[in-house]
Amino acid sequence: MRIAITNALYPTPAQPSVVGGAEIYVRQLSQTLRARGHEILILRVSPDDRVHTETVDGILVRSLPVRNLFPPFRQPANPLLRLAWHAIDDRYRAPAATADCLDAFRPDLLHSHTFNGLSTDVWQVAKAKGLPIVHTLHDYYLTCPRCSRFNKGHDCEATCGSCALLTAVRRRRTALVDAVVGVSAKTLHIHRQEGLFAGADQHVIRHAPDESIAYSPLPTTDGPLIIGYIGRFSAEKGIRLLLEAVSRLEPGSVRLLLAGKSTPEEQAELRQVAPGVDIEFLGYVAPPSFYQRIQVLAVPSIWHEPGPLVLIEAQAAGRPAIGTPFGGIPENLDDGRTGWLSEPEPESMASAIRRLVEDRSLLTRAHHALGEQRALRRSFDDVVSSYEAIYDNMADRRQR
Repeated sequence: MRIAITNALYPTPAQPSVVGGAEIYVRQLSQTLRARGHEILILRVSPDDRVHTETVDGILVRSLPVRNLFPPFRQPANPLLRLAWHAIDDRYRAPAATADCLDAFRPDLLHSHTFNGLSTDVWQVAKAKGLPIVHTLHDYYLTCPRCSRFNKGHDCEATCGSCALLTAVRRRRTALVDAVVGVSAKTLHIHRQEGLFAGADQHVIRHAPDESIAYSPLPTTDGPLIIGYIGRFSAEKGIRLLLEAVSRLEPGSVRLLLAGKSTPEEQAELRQVAPGVDIEFLGYVAPPSFYQRIQVLAVPSIWHEPGPLVLIEAQAAGRPAIGTPFGGIPENLDDGRTGWLSEPEPESMASAIRRLVEDRSLLTRAHHALGEQRALRRSFDDVVSSYEAIYDNMADRRQR
């Protein structure tokens, strides 16, 4: 099958930018599909006003120019400029090169992912050519220009007026999609609750851990409980909630290993939140080696995290987790068996951690439970097979 895949970013040697997990996911999906015999075209945003072409791992990658006030992912401090950018992005018409690329490749279907800078007008171009459209929801771009449904320290229970205005066109265009996939049931539910994707087939295909992550014994120590956090240090990820929780514990009872990019200013601010806590900022760390160093993972998100890949990978490594009841976290955590859910407030999370400090057997039992379910864990091949089933269904419909 010939599959055109769109994503705002797609890391290659000539354009290696990575902002989040979606581009890594799309690259792994594309490479696996190519290995299974499919022909793949990638459409992504260009770093300048020109069309660029690369062939990587047998995959054709085309970069499309973005006609907006500034490139995506480089937002200026001026709020009026950002507002204007989002307004243009919603009403943006895909460049002519989009249709040219599709005409030259002649795909059997279009599979879209993130859209920052590309615009959902790509759907209209594809539909005009009679192509079935599959879309995977990695974030909340279709209902929120910031993609997070998070504002002023809280998740948004409903779409505000300004977000509704700035996403009006893309919302209407979701009616063009034939099949929509959520990386969690919660993410899919939020979009359907907003009235999007009317008439589209609905699927949930959750993430799978990287094959390089192996189940391993828990580190044993008579010292403090070793809690790990890996990810962005942005507000919605709840890193401050975690620090406020551990600051309520007995001094010396926990040690925090925080992995991810952070500035010296961010580190100083977090140390002030929990001045008596042993904190080590690791910077970038490969996930397999990170999980081997910790006893429990913290996933303190305070937004509806679509697909908590760090949680899934930690479980594959045999590490239980403490998480919040947001987004896809409860769907991937068996509360009381493979981890523990905490309310998104410091005392509740402190209480959950305190129980582990006082009774390490809880960790051991959760670790063993994760070992027992290894045989049932989905692999990325299972993820790709689920997508192939959707593709085949779309192709059958097109032929009829």
